[in-house]
Amino acid sequence: MSARTAPPASPLPDGRAPLYSRLRQAIRERVTSGEWRPGEQIPTIRQLGELYGVSRITVVQALDNLAREGVLVRWQGKGVFVGQPFDEEPRLPLLSFSEQSAARGQTAASQTLRLRRQPATATLRARLGLKNDERVILLERLRLVDGAPVAIQQAYVPEHVAPGLGERAEPIGSLYQVLADSYGVLPTNATEAYRAIRLAPDQAQLLQVRPGAAAFQIDRTTADQHGRTIEYTTSVVRGDSYKLLLRLSRARPDTHASLIGLQRGG
Repeated sequence: MSARTAPPASPLPDGRAPLYSRLRQAIRERVTSGEWRPGEQIPTIRQLGELYGVSRITVVQALDNLAREGVLVRWQGKGVFVGQPFDEEPRLPLLSFSEQSAARGQTAASQTLRLRRQPATATLRARLGLKNDERVILLERLRLVDGAPVAIQQAYVPEHVAPGLGERAEPIGSLYQVLADSYGVLPTNATEAYRAIRLAPDQAQLLQVRPGAAAFQIDRTTADQHGRTIEYTTSVVRGDSYKLLLRLSRARPDTHASLIGLQRGG
């Protein structure tokens, strides 16, 4: 999809703020006014520079700030999109397993256990907003970090979101990258629920630990750039390989969950 064509830009706001900050304000106003709507692709960096008469570096700084705030979503090789509106609760970056591992300087890999089309259960229909006759693609993988098995993931994707995914012959490393590259579907927002569990014998065997060992179960529901629910994933993660880190602050209660996430243990 090519970037949209923007009408002529209004002058940048006056003031002593840096140029990138004033450009950020101008772009934000086009989003909040509804001129650029959630899920839409905004003009390219070059086009924005021409519209506002600023340098590429200034545009990149403004877009980086807006992306960190969640106003915009950047996808490598795809462009920049308007993010979905959200409430004031703190949010974390939405990363795939592969991206999380890379951010920690580790190497992620996968072994596909199952990839198939199947009817959606009542629970999946409710989570994914499906009709009774709609089907899902199940992608079950053993996830490895630096060669060691750390998680079992079952991802369910509505078949109409990714037709043909169930027959894909190539290995799927990052599901999010496949959705973006092959289907133009950009995972944008998600919710996760964590709970402590004990591993069943078959799970323990795959993860190379003893049956009954402690683990996390993480359930994630993901929406794309248009607000559609496009994925429900259940991950069973080894408890001896990860820990859940929360940093709390009375001084800044609005950011009390800003660092929730799974961190690789010692």
